[in-house]
Amino acid sequence: MKTVKNLLFLAVLVSFFAACSSDDDKVGNWKKVESFGGTGRVGAVTFTIGDVAYVGLGIDQYANELKDFWTCTLTGQDLIWQRAETLPDDFKPRYGATAFSDGTSAFVGLGYAQNAAAGGSGKSEYFKDFWKYTPGQGWTKLTDFPGTPRQYALGFYVPKAGGRGKAYVAYGYYSDGNDKVGAMKDWWEYDLDTDTWTEMNEVFGDKRAGACVAVIGETAYIFTGADGSSYPNDVIKFTPYQSVKFAKLDVLKDTDYHNYDGDYGKIPRGYATAFVVGKEEDKTARIYLATGARGSVLSDCWEFNPYRGETGRWDEVTSFPSGHYRQAAVAFVLDNRGYVATGGSNFSVAQSGYTTTDVTTYLFQPGVKDDDQDDD
Repeated sequence: MKTVKNLLFLAVLVSFFAACSSDDDKVGNWKKVESFGGTGRVGAVTFTIGDVAYVGLGIDQYANELKDFWTCTLTGQDLIWQRAETLPDDFKPRYGATAFSDGTSAFVGLGYAQNAAAGGSGKSEYFKDFWKYTPGQGWTKLTDFPGTPRQYALGFYVPKAGGRGKAYVAYGYYSDGNDKVGAMKDWWEYDLDTDTWTEMNEVFGDKRAGACVAVIGETAYIFTGADGSSYPNDVIKFTPYQSVKFAKLDVLKDTDYHNYDGDYGKIPRGYATAFVVGKEEDKTARIYLATGARGSVLSDCWEFNPYRGETGRWDEVTSFPSGHYRQAAVAFVLDNRGYVATGGSNFSVAQSGYTTTDVTTYLFQPGVKDDDQDDD
């Protein structure tokens, strides 16, 4: 009888610890808000100018490449989606493009079109063109990107205190049908004032496509991405206005020399989203990583605190809502609130069609504990 009681106690203890290791002990809440206003899509881009977020381009579930943009604004707690002005006729529909903003204008380019939908040419094409969008002035064609055309490249702008910042494009994917290039690792600097591109001699990080970037002040953090069925585990700290521009932070795997990275191996993935909530001035800025895939779509989400320890720390937060896992989505921030929208669950770089897209939009609320978390 004593043995039976001990076994029962052990079973209860195991169940208790299993429950404690579930999503119940993770903080943060995903709140469903107003759905994206346009057609569901994968591989869209987003940028923010002032208090307006823009979401556009992409490919729908019937393999139609898209060229529409939608604006998103906040009225109180509500998101308001509206159709934005039409793009020029010679801007071709595409997905996997690249976009960044200096806060006044946006810059959009690159990308890919399968042209595989009904009525399409069936001839795929990569794009090198870049366009500038300024509210009230519309779209202007810029100098073509001088490097290899590509899709799912990383594009971002790094502001500079007391001066003009610079923009960067790196990584991405290109295939001529024989996969002679595949994922890339080259870096390019863009001068917004002179509309000129310069290839950087110093490159850093493993080759990849569908990576994430988050900018805090004058520092950019680059992480995740995919190279075929491989998923880079490096985290790059990029400080373009310092004498030492590149540094590697803790790798995203369980190592023998740290006692805090036991779950880091769950983080690598491709085609995820990232956003920053908080402020650099008071060191409350945090990077959030959500969605993405590694073989299949993932639910786990993460917070990166760059001020914790010498190299920052990752902590798992509440998982993305069940039934809405996705990849190749977009994330944007309005009024210091992070949102995730669009994307789909069935996707690959070379795929010509998608079985699912998702128009639901979710707001992430940091710090919310289990009792206050939404069930949906």
